[in-house]
Amino acid sequence: VHGAAKAICDHMRDIWFGTKEGEFISMGVYAAGNSYGIPEDLIYSFPIQIKNKTWKVVDGLPINDFSRAKMDATAAELVEERDTAMGFLSQ
Repeated sequence: VHGAAKAICDHMRDIWFGTKEGEFISMGVYAAGNSYGIPEDLIYSFPIQIKNKTWKVVDGLPINDFSRAKMDATAAELVEERDTAMGFLSQ
């Protein structure tokens, strides 16, 4: 299984069984209250830990300049896509 189907299966497994203590996964979640400077009204991929079928963003991971630039570029693309979609919806 490849691509989106595998990602869905992996996420369902992680939600059901949780992540191992001290480990995290990347998961696209609502960006509210994040410590990474990502606009709060986006779905964005964050480091996530899951316990008892509840996810939590892992805060405070170090981010180098290269990663920060990529994160900011991704957020800007998502904002642009969101704004474009909202423009179509308001017509």
